[in-house]
Amino acid sequence: MKEKRLFFKRLAGNLAIFLLLWGGAMAALVWVNYRWCQEDVVQQYSDLPMRIRTGEVTFSAQPKDLGIVRFLPWEDGYCSAQLTMMGEHLLRDYGGQLFLRIYEKDGDRLGQTQMLVGYTGMTGETDPEEDSIVYLVFDPAMTDEEMLAALEILNGYPKQVFYRYDDDVRPRFTGVQAVGWREGEALYVQKLTLLFETEEVVLVDTQADLFPGQAPESYSCTWVEFYSPLLGRGDPEPQLERYRAMEAEVDEIEERFPRWEQEGLAYGGGRHSNAYLVAGAVRPVAVNHFLPKLYALTGLSPVILITLAAAVFLAVLTAWLEYRAIRRERAFTRAAAHELKTPLAILRAHAESLKEDIDPAKREEYLDVVLSETDRMAALTAALLDLSRLERGEALNREPVELSALVKEVFDRLVLPLEQKGITLKLDLSPVWTQGDRARLESVAANLASNALRHCTPGGTVTVKVGKEGRWAVLTVDNDGDNIPERELRRIWQPFYRSDQSRSRETGGTGLGLAIVKAAMKAHGGEYGVSNREGGVTFRVSLPSLQSAQ
Repeated sequence: MKEKRLFFKRLAGNLAIFLLLWGGAMAALVWVNYRWCQEDVVQQYSDLPMRIRTGEVTFSAQPKDLGIVRFLPWEDGYCSAQLTMMGEHLLRDYGGQLFLRIYEKDGDRLGQTQMLVGYTGMTGETDPEEDSIVYLVFDPAMTDEEMLAALEILNGYPKQVFYRYDDDVRPRFTGVQAVGWREGEALYVQKLTLLFETEEVVLVDTQADLFPGQAPESYSCTWVEFYSPLLGRGDPEPQLERYRAMEAEVDEIEERFPRWEQEGLAYGGGRHSNAYLVAGAVRPVAVNHFLPKLYALTGLSPVILITLAAAVFLAVLTAWLEYRAIRRERAFTRAAAHELKTPLAILRAHAESLKEDIDPAKREEYLDVVLSETDRMAALTAALLDLSRLERGEALNREPVELSALVKEVFDRLVLPLEQKGITLKLDLSPVWTQGDRARLESVAANLASNALRHCTPGGTVTVKVGKEGRWAVLTVDNDGDNIPERELRRIWQPFYRSDQSRSRETGGTGLGLAIVKAAMKAHGGEYGVSNREGGVTFRVSLPSLQSAQ
């Protein structure tokens, strides 16, 4: 429980730091993105209206049929369709909308952006040979409910472009059947059906009678493209609501600015957007646009989520590393204290006994124990200092070292202890040079030799090999004896780690020998390892080799 509290305490502190840094970085990123988005937004909602006002983009009303009295409450369909197609994509990336209305010089409406238009090549019912490009106009004939239903249908397809035998449309698209009134290049749609191989989808079916006294005609085509500022933006209902609000705000400006002969600029405003109307230009224009409050975050969502996840991951990783380091440090401190506690207790007990009047023979025995435990403490202290220097990264006194000669010197000093235990020593030493600290490398060999001596079965064999393998100088020390449990093969390199079978206090040693081997190999850029074999254990260390002492 205490260890869990330690981890979560470190995690809370690190998480606060990383989130603070992440928040600062994101604030700077959002500010930069906001400035860029602001410039881009102004460009998008002002460029097209400006080009229309100056006459760079022109619209011409379709010729009116003088033989028919028209009662059209809407503007020219061709211009509205063209305007919608040109402005459909504007502000889309920011989740916004742009509303435009253009006028004649006398103030009559010429066209405005629509909620839905189409573009197709139609063949008429009365003249099957006639095939012409037609703009489909839907808004005048449709209620808001019908418009929402049509947009829901179109949003169900991967794209709003339908071609015969288009592989992206499932089931296969075969054509369009439309009913409506044709006026120049615009077809005011009353009913439109999308035809597929396996079904027919009615996109629009209204009861509107836009041209009283004039019957609608039927048309067919093999392809159609749909355009709408409301498509591909999520739920169409709030998009349509904002469109109607922007339209109403422009209507209000019209009512307050009726004198078209007078040049000027009128501003409106509303809860959705800002609207203005410019008269006296080559082409009078009314403009309105909507942007969500958080449009400055456009394009940043993946970055924000990924960096937030990275910050949390780094906080967890850092907390885990700190937690492991603290646990390792505490374990090391406890182990070192425990190792020192035993000889200190023995020294105290024998020292107290020596103060009494005891038999001279026992006095000599007690003094031997005191000296032995003092030597043990001295060896432990020296090993601790040695390990500390290696892990601290203390500079090595590097020089060319002939590894086989160094290893032979180390094992020659163990001839007597090996003989006393009845152990056979086999040396297979080939000359090989390496660059390193002689004292550290001698310590490596001595610790491996001491480890083999302690754990070799009495009457067994210790086999030592030195040789060159590729670019490595390799030392292996193999001893007969019990295998190390697989779960402990990696843990035996830890300071003071003792397994029940392979390392116990009764076998002697400081418990730091293999930890010193590991630290020395890391300091020299070498490798270390241990493996079991049948009836024995093999330790292996590798160092970068040299061609010679030169």
